[in-house]
Amino acid sequence: MLRSVRLWPASFAALLAVAPLCAQQPRELPPVHVPAHPADRRELDHVDALKFFGLGAIAERHNRLIEAVHAYEEAARLDPEAAAPLRALAPIYLALDRSDDALEMCRKALELDHDDYDTGYFYGRQLRAVNKVKEAITVLRRTAALPGLKERPDVHLQVCLELGAVCETAGDLKGAESAFRDATAVFDRPEALVEQGPYTRVEIDGQAAETYERLGRLCLRAGRTDQAVAAFQEAQKKDPARAARLSFNLAEVYAGQNKAREALERLEEYLQTQPQGVEGYQLKITLQQKLGRGAAVVPDLETASGHDKQNTALQLLLAREYHRAGRNTDAERVYIDMAKESPTPETYRGLFDLYKVDAQGAARILDALDKAVSEAGDKGDKPDEASAASRARAMLQVVRADNELVKKLLVEANQRLRLQRGLAFKTRLLLAALAARTHQLGVAEDLYRSCLDGAAGVNRGNEQEVYFGLLRVLMLGHKYEEVVTVATRGLRNEATLLAPLYEELSLAQMALGRTAEALEAADEVVRKAEDAASRMHYRLFRAEMLSQAGKHAEAAAECLSLLKEYNTPGDVREIRMVLSMVYSTAHDHAKSEEQLKAVLEADPDDATANNDLGYQWADRNKDLDEAERMIRKALDLDHKQRTTGDALVLDGDQDNASYVDSLGWVLFRKGKLADARRELERAVSLQDGSESPEVWDHLGDVYFRSEMPAKAAEAWRKAVSLFQTTRRRPDDRLPEIQEKLRLVKP
Repeated sequence: MLRSVRLWPASFAALLAVAPLCAQQPRELPPVHVPAHPADRRELDHVDALKFFGLGAIAERHNRLIEAVHAYEEAARLDPEAAAPLRALAPIYLALDRSDDALEMCRKALELDHDDYDTGYFYGRQLRAVNKVKEAITVLRRTAALPGLKERPDVHLQVCLELGAVCETAGDLKGAESAFRDATAVFDRPEALVEQGPYTRVEIDGQAAETYERLGRLCLRAGRTDQAVAAFQEAQKKDPARAARLSFNLAEVYAGQNKAREALERLEEYLQTQPQGVEGYQLKITLQQKLGRGAAVVPDLETASGHDKQNTALQLLLAREYHRAGRNTDAERVYIDMAKESPTPETYRGLFDLYKVDAQGAARILDALDKAVSEAGDKGDKPDEASAASRARAMLQVVRADNELVKKLLVEANQRLRLQRGLAFKTRLLLAALAARTHQLGVAEDLYRSCLDGAAGVNRGNEQEVYFGLLRVLMLGHKYEEVVTVATRGLRNEATLLAPLYEELSLAQMALGRTAEALEAADEVVRKAEDAASRMHYRLFRAEMLSQAGKHAEAAAECLSLLKEYNTPGDVREIRMVLSMVYSTAHDHAKSEEQLKAVLEADPDDATANNDLGYQWADRNKDLDEAERMIRKALDLDHKQRTTGDALVLDGDQDNASYVDSLGWVLFRKGKLADARRELERAVSLQDGSESPEVWDHLGDVYFRSEMPAKAAEAWRKAVSLFQTTRRRPDDRLPEIQEKLRLVKP
């Protein structure tokens, strides 16, 4: 290296300083410098690197981040032993959502400059942000020990606080306590902090009090009550305004020492401030019961909630205590009032638990759900439509998680159908989907068929939705002949759109192995298209069916033809996604990737394209870090899309099983077996994942590598069963799984 890495910015500044000096005496040119030895390639590269570093700094200052990245990257290439370009790249990569690249730049910069505490702090924070806790602790401990930090108490303080927080997250209480004590030592020299950091004395004292409070809690968890009390008292000295909060801390100490009376006295001081949480109220209930004052629990909560009506957690606690005391009418009133203002799953979980003890509980819950769904579905008729959708979503989330309640609701719904009692059309569809999700396919089929048989609410506009729901249930039950029958019935019904039903008919015929009939139905789909937009969609469907039939060249030709005919961004995206699938099925991975990259170039936030490309790379053990980043991005994007607005989707709060499978698979490829197992077990617990042979195959691989042969065999047998019962076309994965089953030890 020609110069110390820490002189890089200074060297650049020196270059910039030459210009104004020269400008002062334009007529007196300095003598031409003749070097004793001509500059070698390394020296020339270093000078060029400084120039690119300067260009990067200028671009960054003007927020031209892509331009800055290119300049800094060129500087790093020209002078690979310089840390400054790497340090500059890290935060920009992070801003551009390239977190893995940012971490790599930090790692390389620290290898070149071990004493760089600023980068060490930044690196540790980012490692913690991506849940790499052990690595974060290692980096932050090494940074905290750097001698240069003695001259920078502001940075030293932040490193200690970050280290304490990450140690506490990791359960390393001793390490957390040590780091926080180091932080308090820095707080004891506030003058230096005021001088060097962007802090006022009040801010320093407030942060010091918070740190002492965290120390006290750590000591309390470790059973060292005397040290906990000392830390809490120090916190109170630093910030007298926190006295009420510290009263709660001392109440916990006394409670831990079985001094219930003293604990309750301190707790009352804290509760007078009307805290937003309920931990203080819960501790008070425990202490009251221990002191034989249980009769005062509900009256005290009534008083507190009356003074703090905006504390929803306190209102829920009051309702639960009403229920526990047998005052169900009062509990119901609180839950219903809360649901009007805050329709959360917690609110409805409490209300439904209250109803379940009633003989008419299922009927009351179904009434509430039916009312919310009806109001949410009356577009434009209700002023609180979005609120009604929120109520319905919260109810569905609670119901879905309670299998026993689902059974009771479905029984109640069937009774109402037999008695021809009113039940909203949308409610029937949601209940049918709920029945399908809980594998009560017969009940789901009955609900859908009741809609087709003249149930109130069915009209020309929604009959197609009923058909498709019924056909999906029949497909899940592998009743392909019934699919053909129902689809044929729909095709005879003039009130039903014909082309989509030909799609279902084609899929069922393909599942039955009737390739000619399947392709004939796919051709009919295209002929029945009513406009250019739907014709494009159905031609893509035909391409998919051609690919399933093994006619990949014809399928690709159809997609390429469509790319020449349609040019709007949405159409091009849809065509490329199908073309990518066709190439992938034909094992032409390069062309498949090319299409996905084109989609992402047009829209980097396309969730499906991010997932599909990430999965393909994971499957081929390629660019695994980038593959994981794309898959996690797909999960985040998909979650946001499903949990916003007023859309009512039964599993709207659950992740896409395919995306979760992709995440599990890339983690498996990276050797993170425990994480991969967790994600794949989650994938098979989701509705779409439970019926996917590919997901079960992946889970079997993870079990096998985790030395769990019995579970591996069980997962692979499930995969084989799904491949066979769905009567798919021959798949090269099926013999592979069967071979793995033969090799696994019994």
